[in-house]
Amino acid sequence: MICKCSNIIPQGRIDLGYKVCVDCSNVEAYGCVPVTNHKTGNAIQVMPQSQAAVINKAFRRKGYGTCLR
Repeated sequence: MICKCSNIIPQGRIDLGYKVCVDCSNVEAYGCVPVTNHKTGNAIQVMPQSQAAVINKAFRRKGYGTCLR
């Protein structure tokens, strides 16, 4: 299948139901945020990349997630 920009759309992308190539897509990329439940019980939360960037920026702040005043 050929995209509107004349690029070939990979078969795997067609199988997933997409009708345009990655370059022409308007779907936002995904990002993730670490979720700490306990010292060893960590996980990630998958979300849009723009939201993940905001939360990850807050994580890098000094004193985030502590009882410091």
